[in-house]
Amino acid sequence: MNDITNVIMSIEEGKEKYDNALKELLANRQFLSRILKRFVPEFKNCRLNDIEEIYIEPQKIFVSDISVERNLTNLERHAVEGLSNEDNTQNEANIKYDIIFKAFYPDLKGKLIGMYINIEAQNNYYPGYPIEVRGMFYAARRFGSQLKSITGATDYGRLEKVYSVWICMGNVPDKEAGTATLYRTVKDDIIGTVDRERTEFDFINVIVIRLNDRMKAEDAVLGMLQALCSRRMTKENKMEALKEYGIRLTEVEEEVNKMCNLSDWVFDTAIESGMKKGMEKGIEKGMEQGIQQISLELLRDGMPYERVAKYAGVPVEKLKLWEKECR
Repeated sequence: MNDITNVIMSIEEGKEKYDNALKELLANRQFLSRILKRFVPEFKNCRLNDIEEIYIEPQKIFVSDISVERNLTNLERHAVEGLSNEDNTQNEANIKYDIIFKAFYPDLKGKLIGMYINIEAQNNYYPGYPIEVRGMFYAARRFGSQLKSITGATDYGRLEKVYSVWICMGNVPDKEAGTATLYRTVKDDIIGTVDRERTEFDFINVIVIRLNDRMKAEDAVLGMLQALCSRRMTKENKMEALKEYGIRLTEVEEEVNKMCNLSDWVFDTAIESGMKKGMEKGIEKGMEQGIQQISLELLRDGMPYERVAKYAGVPVEKLKLWEKECR
């Protein structure tokens, strides 16, 4: 295994640990409640404290690769309802959700209505397919997985609404950064007009949130998520920003420290063990390709162009050209 391969494997290992730390943070009810209130219409008029303390069930927050369940107190109940971070349907591909949880919202009569919320932290905005399509697939699978078997007596009216929320960061283009879009089912009468409540057909929803570290988010919740997900902010700046957004720091400080330390480790590994070593050994064949790979990884992870250019020994314009060629 050559030096470049070793470095890339080290970066991937560090990124996986970083991503897990980020998911653990996002699964904190302080962040989940703010996401629901700002982006999920059913919670728009709910008090933030009520969403956090009443409407989000802490026993039903599942985080992939960290723990199958968080604060789980009733295994039998969860086994019956079938909620986990993974949907496994016969003859269909498995889906492993980053975060999935159950929440309730009050209707106009005060009755609590259940729904499923899936949160995905997406580092690559250009995976080779539209993020929206994958979001629809994830939401549809969670919707369909509520029924473990289908018979003539199946009550489809028991199916509950699903939101799949994608927090995209890193290589989001500046013109789309700081935006959020809701994709949902609508009724379009073709011949004549019929009256139907939205609750009778609007079940599969996707929300795409777009962030990058170059463009300041004007919206408060987007700004909070940008600060949380940023790999350019220092630990001190990140904590100060989260405090300004009303986050109780004592509940998140440990995970923020862990995430920031992992981010620094990824950068240092790539710089010290990869680019520097490769240049010192004077590897000519394949060296530029290896440096290009590492540079693109670092740019995707949020390292500034100037810093990557300094250690890679290439101009910023070349880094931007490599980015464009890979899209």
